[in-house]
Amino acid sequence: MEEDISIERAEFEKVWITAMASYQEEWTRMKQRYSTGQHVAGSVMFFSIHGIHIALSEGGFAVTAYEAVRSRVDHSFLYPHHLIEGTVQGWDDVNCWLIIENCTMSGKKDNKEII
Repeated sequence: MEEDISIERAEFEKVWITAMASYQEEWTRMKQRYSTGQHVAGSVMFFSIHGIHIALSEGGFAVTAYEAVRSRVDHSFLYPHHLIEGTVQGWDDVNCWLIIENCTMSGKKDNKEII
């Protein structure tokens, strides 16, 4: 893009850490609420290079590997607002989200309005 400005990785990380600082207190509470191996559920928000992004039913956000889920579920489930569940594998402190694995999907949706 013409208006885009290229920056070095170190500069991006500095800006990212500053931007995420206001979320650290909430992130700390979220890490205390969820433990490794705990079952969690939510709905698909969107897809990115990080994987499938999930809004958790109990609050907070998670990500899971796209290919691992794709290989286990009907492909028609892989859209926003479809329910997904799995187990907590760990935390991503840089992005403030849980990392979940062993995900399953039933094809049900979250009943939220799609815009």
